[in-house]
Amino acid sequence: PGQGPYCETNFTVSFFVPFADQTSPPEPTDPTVFTSSLAQMTAFVRSFGGFATSFDWTQNAEALAKSLDNATESYHKEFYYTAGYDGPYRPTNRHNEVWFIKKD
Repeated sequence: PGQGPYCETNFTVSFFVPFADQTSPPEPTDPTVFTSSLAQMTAFVRSFGGFATSFDWTQNAEALAKSLDNATESYHKEFYYTAGYDGPYRPTNRHNEVWFIKKD
């Protein structure tokens, strides 16, 4: 969850750079857009379908957190990632994920 009431005030939107372009990604022309890399990590992932709403993201993150707590896994509880893999024009068979990152 992000900071603020109802965890809705701290979001970063990211896009995957294709493997062929990762060694030299295009430079953004907008100063508020930037490239970043994630360090290697282990993620605990829960997948679900449909057009995800804020409620769906939160509900699935809570379910994953509960499963991890029951399994006594050590993970970063202060944030989670969301991943949607389909464009808005794909009406069926959509794939979404929530991720918690394993603590080392």
